[in-house]
Amino acid sequence: MNNIRLIVACLLFFGVLSAGQVYAQDTDPFLQRLEDIKIHLDFLSDSLAPGLNESANFSVAGLSLQIFLRTLAESHDLNIQVDPSINVTLANNFTSVRVKEIIYFLCQEYQLDIRFINSIMSFNKYIAPKIPLPKQTVKKLKIQYDPSLRRVSFDLLNDSLRAVVKEITRISDRNVVVSGGAEVENRLVTGYIRDLTLESALDKLAYTNGLRLIKTKDDVFILEANQPAISAVNFNSSSNNNALSAQRISAQGDILVKDSLITLDVVNFPILEVINQVSTQLGVDYIMFSEITGNTTAKVKRARYSEMLSFLFQGTNYTFKKREGVYLIGQRNQEGFRVSELIKLDFRTIEGVEKEIPSDMIKEVEIKILKELNSFILTGNKQKIDELVSFIKLIDQPIPNILIEVIVAEAQKSFSLQTGIKAFISSDSVPNTSGQIFPGLDLTLSSKSVNSILEKLDTKGIVNLGRVSPNFYTTLQALETNNNIQIRSTPKLSTMNGSKANLTIGESQYYVEQTQNITGGVTPITSTTQRFNKVEANLAITISPVVSGNEHITLDILAEFSNFSAPTVQNAPPGNKTRKFESKIRVKNEEVIILGGLEQLSKTEGGSGVPLLSRIPVLKWFFSSKTKKKEDNRLIVFIKPTLVY
Repeated sequence: MNNIRLIVACLLFFGVLSAGQVYAQDTDPFLQRLEDIKIHLDFLSDSLAPGLNESANFSVAGLSLQIFLRTLAESHDLNIQVDPSINVTLANNFTSVRVKEIIYFLCQEYQLDIRFINSIMSFNKYIAPKIPLPKQTVKKLKIQYDPSLRRVSFDLLNDSLRAVVKEITRISDRNVVVSGGAEVENRLVTGYIRDLTLESALDKLAYTNGLRLIKTKDDVFILEANQPAISAVNFNSSSNNNALSAQRISAQGDILVKDSLITLDVVNFPILEVINQVSTQLGVDYIMFSEITGNTTAKVKRARYSEMLSFLFQGTNYTFKKREGVYLIGQRNQEGFRVSELIKLDFRTIEGVEKEIPSDMIKEVEIKILKELNSFILTGNKQKIDELVSFIKLIDQPIPNILIEVIVAEAQKSFSLQTGIKAFISSDSVPNTSGQIFPGLDLTLSSKSVNSILEKLDTKGIVNLGRVSPNFYTTLQALETNNNIQIRSTPKLSTMNGSKANLTIGESQYYVEQTQNITGGVTPITSTTQRFNKVEANLAITISPVVSGNEHITLDILAEFSNFSAPTVQNAPPGNKTRKFESKIRVKNEEVIILGGLEQLSKTEGGSGVPLLSRIPVLKWFFSSKTKKKEDNRLIVFIKPTLVY
């Protein structure tokens, strides 16, 4: 019984489907596909997928189509597969809606298609079927040719010239070609000819369709666009009682004058003829101071009279000027055609600008520089001067200033320790007791002081060490020193783009150089001269900035830092310690960079004493001397450029 019901349902389904196809064959393909999907869903809900008839309640937002359909399939025992490439996000609320209605709504709303395989539903993006294009029928040309009489007949109505020429060539075995490219080949021609020779028929066809027929020596016919013959055509119209005239001359091109505007389309046409014709039509007064020779090829639309003359004389030795309504035409170097102009620079200085002008532009132009006015005086031909002025205005642009902040940080730390006792015997004079007691101990004791101490020890009954020699003396040292020096220099430099900025800060020390000159003779004479020589220690910085279009700054930097140092030889001039940086870097506007860093760390330890005794604790204080020294020097340079317009 169930099998019979299934067969009946299938027959009804296919019957309804066929009727739906007949009904919807002329409707939109997607609407037709939706109708098919609805029929499939109704069929499956009654047989293989009863879950399609169940009610569903959903409220989703920001949920993908794949997850929604998978949840729907699990809840209602359906077999659903979804194409992962479908990118649909749902935001819907369904209340007591049958599942098949939800599926139909999704297909309609998001242009989806379902492929049914028994009870399996595969969801894909709908792709419209390709509609076959109707076959284009080629129009048959009505052309007949009698080879015995060599006569042709045709009846053409808006037919392609290319197709006509091809057909005539095929049936007559005579070569007919089209010149002028696709524009002429695609031209539509019309004509009716009966029993004429091929040459006569083609000539009439060309005449009636604005073409021209040419026959070559090798018996080939060429059809090309017709060139107008030499003629004059006058166009007159009136508007507000003002007469407008136009004249067209076509010898080697076209010249059209209309509404005081000139249109030229000439090839190798005499310049003098162009001027004469245009001036006559416009009623312009002109005087020629020299003979105008040469031809021109030009294509200009709606130009004024002065613009036309500028175009015609460009690259020639001729020029023009207008005085009291009359155009004066002649050679550039003739008297009366030279002009003088004062050109002021707005942003740049006058120095160096002349070197940047191309040599071709300054030919036949005299240039004088006025530094007081920051200006040029240009004398020469008007057109040359106009060209030169345009170039000068082009390069006369604001030059940015660069403020360069330099921070030089230098730190010097030193530590020294000196301890011990030293005893000496002098063959000369013995120094007196002297030295430092506080802070730190640095004493020199003479023999008298030492003997006095020994006598006091003897009177106390502590120990009897005797007396020391009169030439004996000793030194006691217990001295510790610390130095901490910080130097910070913040010079600021300003310069223009491409110019150098120099800064030098320093000090000088002088030393004496003596020279003895001995003059020979019976009684030699000795003369002594003194000369003061200078030793410098400077902080010197040279920076050359170049600014690019994106406000990146290239810095060419040379920095030198020098300090005085103690002389290594007695009575010698002071020493000089120098640190030098040379670099080329690129930075952004207002960026801070570190130019260089130098750190110098030195440690020195020394000592002397009596062997063995100098190593015994406590006793080594009396039988040895030690020296410790530590120095730490650091130098860092920061640079920050800032653009100032």
